[in-house]
Amino acid sequence: MRRILLSCASAAVLMLPAAASASARGHASPGFLVVRKAAGDGGIYGHPVVTLVVQGFVLGRVTQEARFDVYQLPSRTGEGAPQAAGPDVSTAGVRWRGFSGKEYMGSGFRFRAMGGAYRVVVRGSGVYLFAGGQGRVTLQGSTIYPGADGSYSVDGGPWLSLPNRPLKHTIGRG
Repeated sequence: MRRILLSCASAAVLMLPAAASASARGHASPGFLVVRKAAGDGGIYGHPVVTLVVQGFVLGRVTQEARFDVYQLPSRTGEGAPQAAGPDVSTAGVRWRGFSGKEYMGSGFRFRAMGGAYRVVVRGSGVYLFAGGQGRVTLQGSTIYPGADGSYSVDGGPWLSLPNRPLKHTIGRG
């Protein structure tokens, strides 16, 4: 009886790495992006601080003045409509490459886009953003005030200052 149990336990231990690698190849793992106190040059009409394309969700908060353009992209999952709330936020319709979207502009507001695929372009300052899922991001901080333009972390990595030139990252693995 002991031999049978020992054989079964050994076989199970030897199969775990193979099963783990097979599941890793079959499914991509989600990642995360966190941006805090982001600021770019030119305010709401300057270059984007964050340009994000993600299958998943995006949550954001603006403490100063910023402009968020959110476009819903085709996806396999159900899509939630982007929303924003706050005392000083205006909304307008925008278009990008045939996709319609919403533009949220103002200060002191929060926004979210959950359960779908989105392209989010952020300009301005005082921006906090959290995104989860799979996708890619381009980040660019201030060239005038490089030490005071905010920080970011991708997939649980270390906090880094926003770059003064556009820098691309992949979010998640797969």
